[in-house]
Amino acid sequence: MQYKEVPIQLEGSQDYARLCLYLLDISGEYQLGLRRPVVIICPGGAYERTSDREAEPVAVQLLAMGYHVAVLRYSTQPSRFPTSLLELAWSVNYVKENAQSWNVDTDNVFVMGFSAGGHLAASYGVFWNKKFISKAIHTNTDVLKIKGMILCYPVITSDPDYMHEGSFINLLGEDYPEKKDAVSIEKLVTKDFPKTFLWHTYTDQSVPVENSLLLAMALRRADISLELHIYPEGRHGLSLADETTSSCERRDELNVPVQTWISLLKTWLRELCR
Repeated sequence: MQYKEVPIQLEGSQDYARLCLYLLDISGEYQLGLRRPVVIICPGGAYERTSDREAEPVAVQLLAMGYHVAVLRYSTQPSRFPTSLLELAWSVNYVKENAQSWNVDTDNVFVMGFSAGGHLAASYGVFWNKKFISKAIHTNTDVLKIKGMILCYPVITSDPDYMHEGSFINLLGEDYPEKKDAVSIEKLVTKDFPKTFLWHTYTDQSVPVENSLLLAMALRRADISLELHIYPEGRHGLSLADETTSSCERRDELNVPVQTWISLLKTWLRELCR
């Protein structure tokens, strides 16, 4: 396996912005000529940071399934919208530009996001074909199309009853009340939103489950293929919900039923990549 870190230097990007690439090797002894799908992960962190718990441990699981993986350490506050969105678009374009040398299947590129990273991923789902995106990163809109979206307890809505206010403040700044509806994902879904795998816990105390339910209804109205899983119990930010993403101090980060999401995702990805 190859590991690469590629700096991202767009206008407004922070010095730490980078794409961390985990690229599986192709051996002459097996799978000769194989082109692998790739999953780009956007960790959560309320647009204040990017979580380690939702980065490499998840990448390892996807690598074991046979996928290339990229973890996007996107710019967070004080960078504002659309900086992180443009960094994600740049990452999709960069992976596809290097598809030949990295043995990437460009027809099977996926974006995954957790919590606020789920908002970033879902923002890509609604904005990927807008001219301001392709113009900013100097590419064609067609290149930015992806196969599917994987959203894990995502921040979605600006509805005051259900919103995660901190994420919207960090993303938009102090004048977020005037701007928040322009990035409230359920209001923006169109027929061009990618096929989606979505999960949440019913008892999420930070990002209410209504975020995923509102998105699910919007996807249904747009006739977008969706697999949705709502687990009855679990705190926010569970990641894999097992020992690899849990600390000794937080036993509530272990949740056996929720651990099944990664195997459900494996089946979903396999069906889409056939």
